[in-house]
Amino acid sequence: MSEYEQPSPVETIPSLQGGLSGLGSADAPFLYFENAPAFGTMNGIIKVTLTATRDMPMANNKIASDHVIVAHLRMNLAAARTLRAALDGALLLASPSPSETAN
Repeated sequence: MSEYEQPSPVETIPSLQGGLSGLGSADAPFLYFENAPAFGTMNGIIKVTLTATRDMPMANNKIASDHVIVAHLRMNLAAARTLRAALDGALLLASPSPSETAN
């Protein structure tokens, strides 16, 4: 390729006003958690603390486990409702469908 040629873009994700930006979410974290042991509200903001278990090898060839906070979620009431709706929908999808019985 000469110095005057421009490489073709590998991926283009245009952002549209009011749309979801794929490029803007490229660095968004993936959260893994096993428990939501603490929650509350303060000044109208919903607060949820997420934790996960961590296993650590010890000098005596044993494994020690502890719990660590992996995220502090903060959201307004409308956002909490959409999160609850998304979780309810995901749980419904993950649930086994009722087995059909033969007549």
